[in-house]
Amino acid sequence: MEFTRSCVLYLRNSRNTPDFLEVDVVFPDGGCHLYRVPAIKVENYTKDKIFEKSLLMLLPFYIMRYEKRGHEMSEDPQLFQELLNEYEVIRSKLEVEITESGRSELFSDLIGLITRISDHIFRNEEKVRKGIGEIMGGHVLELESEKRARLMAEAKEQAEALGREQGMAQGMAQGMAQGMARGMAQGEERLSVLINRLILDNRGNEIQKVVTDKEMREAMYREYQL
Repeated sequence: MEFTRSCVLYLRNSRNTPDFLEVDVVFPDGGCHLYRVPAIKVENYTKDKIFEKSLLMLLPFYIMRYEKRGHEMSEDPQLFQELLNEYEVIRSKLEVEITESGRSELFSDLIGLITRISDHIFRNEEKVRKGIGEIMGGHVLELESEKRARLMAEAKEQAEALGREQGMAQGMAQGMAQGMARGMAQGEERLSVLINRLILDNRGNEIQKVVTDKEMREAMYREYQL
């Protein structure tokens, strides 16, 4: 039996962060094995290594290695420009990588996450935050996947509303048709009763006029209390 490979990802690390985490695995038969899980430290991965190993999921957290230097970069034009140059390279390489793989949606999501995390890291350094946002194509308010989900939800809501509207219209039409049919049936039954009463009362000569004259028919209904 082969166990799934595991690791622990450290977005931040210090000198005390171990290279491996160790855990004793105790088996049902009482046996014990020391299991060593490697610690992956984002800070140890350069941008070139991230692209080389296709670890694009690490790109949004790449900026965290600079979080303690935000104010320094705001004050030092050279350091600030070096940061912008680095992120220009990241954006260009990411665009090429995604274009070649045909995953444009992933590009939008990663750009959005990079911008969001840098906004948080440099929330007190407007110059740095704005600079990275402009390099990455402007502040992304909504990820592509979120936009697609929102549009699908809106389309579903519109479809449901249209369905309800059509259902109401159909129900009204059916109701009117059923009402008319019921009314006609009741009218025919009422007229039939009136004709039978006229025949019983030897007033058969009035039947033709009752059938063709609405006012007379209504008068006869009142007379016979129908």
